Amino acid sequence: MKIRNVENPKDFLSTRQSARHLQVSLGTVQKMVETGELLAWKTQGGHRRILMSSLEQLLKRRRLGIRERCGTQFLLLAVFRRQESFEEFTSLTTSWKSEVDLHLCADTLEALMQSVSLAPDVIYLDSAISPVEQVHLLHYLSKNTHTKHIPVLVESNFLKLHPQVLKVTADGSIDNKSRIGRKPSHNPMIRPYQKEALLLENGEINPRFSEKLEHLILDCMAKKCERT
Repeated sequence: MKIRNVENPKDFLSTRQSARHLQVSLGTVQKMVETGELLAWKTQGGHRRILMSSLEQLLKRRRLGIRERCGTQFLLLAVFRRQESFEEFTSLTTSWKSEVDLHLCADTLEALMQSVSLAPDVIYLDSAISPVEQVHLLHYLSKNTHTKHIPVLVESNFLKLHPQVLKVTADGSIDNKSRIGRKPSHNPMIRPYQKEALLLENGEINPRFSEKLEHLILDCMAKKCERT
């Protein structure tokens, strides 16, 4: 990381501006610089400056990655509350015919940051996550420019109890009553799934749920690719 004396304000962002733009923490931006995802330098005063072109290239790579993974390959971000569920879900995905790059999160705050950083193809929310956390996460995912087009799989009973999350529009507002003669719009990125046990009583993978979930994800991928 070189120290530069001349700066053009149009060519760079501060670490804080970059974090605000990506809606992630300062620590996440710093890690992205350290891993080479974002290019940066330091001023004589020791402040990081993120190249705007580097940030734009990162977003471009994500969009291209979506197109390349539109077949039987995808990046899945799964959010769970219990460690046991992590292990069970990992076992479940081993039976899939598709090639899956699986990332697991232990809470919704981490899930939000990882969604921006990783740009997953699909997000899976476990039904054990508290309703309040799920509502907040769905709201922020729908509001964030970089995550609002990511399909999110949500348990169907949760959606019946909290139908308002289906009405979250692209700008994060709630569309309770649209223009006269038109029904309130539903967020097409929120997709329901029927809750079933990940593993059977004998410890084997639940083949019915495994197959349903894989097909649902591939359907999300196909629809997502049609829009890109």
